[in-house]
Amino acid sequence: MNKQLLAAALCAACTGGALAQSNVAIYGVLDVGVATVSGATAGSSGFNGNDTKMQSGTLQGSRIGFKGAEDLGNGLSAIFTLESGILADTGASDQGGLLFGRQAFVGIKSNTLGAITMGRQYGPEYLAWKLVEPMDDGFAGAGSNLFATNGKRINNAVKYTTPTVGGVTADVLYGFGEVAGNSAASRDIGASVTYADGPVLFKAGYNSLNNATASDKSTNYVLSGSYNFQVLKAIVIYGSNKGSGSTDNRDLLLGASIPFGANTLLASYIRKDDKSSADKDAHQIAVTWTYDMSKRTIAYMSAARMVNKNGAAYHTYSATLPTAGQPGAVGGTREFNVGLRHAF
Repeated sequence: MNKQLLAAALCAACTGGALAQSNVAIYGVLDVGVATVSGATAGSSGFNGNDTKMQSGTLQGSRIGFKGAEDLGNGLSAIFTLESGILADTGASDQGGLLFGRQAFVGIKSNTLGAITMGRQYGPEYLAWKLVEPMDDGFAGAGSNLFATNGKRINNAVKYTTPTVGGVTADVLYGFGEVAGNSAASRDIGASVTYADGPVLFKAGYNSLNNATASDKSTNYVLSGSYNFQVLKAIVIYGSNKGSGSTDNRDLLLGASIPFGANTLLASYIRKDDKSSADKDAHQIAVTWTYDMSKRTIAYMSAARMVNKNGAAYHTYSATLPTAGQPGAVGGTREFNVGLRHAF
């Protein structure tokens, strides 16, 4: 019996050592709030024109993730990320039920040459505005209510990220369309460059996505920048979107982030300028308050108003697509949400 106990103790010690040497982290976010919406489409996704509901991921998408790195020597590391989206209000999977729908990639990172990653990844152009936008593409007034998200998450993608030199970092991505007999079909190409130096942040991004037959494509450009005055961070973002079809519009965001103690006040104004003959313009005004209850727990309240013109059908974060005869198709949607986010 003593020998068995000794063997078990040695086994436990060896297992503990192996776990201690591995560089793997488990992390997550649980974000649940209540949204009140007016002007939503009646009878769609549980809404009935005006509605109040509980929802997941208003500030940040609820998730559980695994990431890690293995030191390969000579300044090289193998890296990976697996991140699963969760609808915390129901326990269901997000991203259409994909197991790791948020991110799933593996790669090699060099201390001097940068990193190459392969799998399902965020597109450079999307991050070029999302990481600067005051709402971080969340809350009632999320930037994606008006900004294009063609390159948000890209399947079958290989991405190269340069090391940071003089405050400059660049990303280049190629997404294989994987359509048999037509290598250009559904192909996605993205790139971005970032300059960060003290209070100054500047990003430029590009994304080109072919349709399923390579007969048309959408092209998105974005320029974003911020300056941190400490008492206030000023933010400007400009986007240009063309194709597919007759799509041709411009986006302009003016925003601010104002911290005071454990509080932060966020504000943004976004204008969609439709360059097509339909002239379906829209604009959104949003304001958000967050309170850091701790380093990992945040309480928030957010409000936004979307105004559509000439039959445009844009909507706030929790609303559904307005249709003819609905208030949103004429005047736009209004939204207020309140919630709690905990990270671990």
